[in-house]
Amino acid sequence: MASDNKIIELIKQGDIAAFNILFKSVYLQLYIHCRKFIPDPEDAKDILQNVFLRFWEKRENIDIHTSLNAYLYKAIQNECLNYLRSTGTIDIPRYEISELEKQGPVEDHDPYSILRIFEIERITENAIEELPDQCKSIFKLSRINGLKNQEIADKLDISARTVETQIYRALKILKSRLKDYLAS
Repeated sequence: MASDNKIIELIKQGDIAAFNILFKSVYLQLYIHCRKFIPDPEDAKDILQNVFLRFWEKRENIDIHTSLNAYLYKAIQNECLNYLRSTGTIDIPRYEISELEKQGPVEDHDPYSILRIFEIERITENAIEELPDQCKSIFKLSRINGLKNQEIADKLDISARTVETQIYRALKILKSRLKDYLAS
C-alpha cells in the first residue's frame, strides 16, 4: 500500500479508489478494535461506517499529525465512547476518557489471530444463546446492558442473590466452553 501521505493526498483530491483501498485494508482491524467497546456486531459496523463516511465528507480538511492508522483507531475509539455514552450504557468520567485516549492502536493482527478472535466470538455468542432462559436473560442484562445486580433483581422481581448465582452459572458455562481458548 502507498504511504500515508500519498493516500491522504489522493483522498483529499476525491479519489474514491484510494479511499476504497484504505477502507478494505483497515476495516477488519478497526472492526476488531470497535468490538472491544461495542458488544453488538451491527452497532459496531454502523459506527465504522459513520466514521468512514465522516472521514470522506471531511476529506478536504484532513490534517493528520500521526499515522493514518493511529488517526483511524482514535476516531473509532472516540465514536465508540460517544455511542456508549449516548445510549446510557456507560458513564465515563472525563479523566477516564483521557486515559483511554492515551492508548495507541492495538498491534496489527495476523490472519490466524483474526480468525481465532472470530471463532472465540462465535463460540461465546452461541454459548450465551444456549444458556437457560433466566440465566441468559440475567447474563445479558449484566454483561451487555451493564446493569448492576440489584438493578437486574428489581427489574426481574427476583433476589439479588439469584442474580449473582445465575451470573456465576453463566460464567462457569462460558469458561467451560472457552477452556481451549483461555490462557492457562
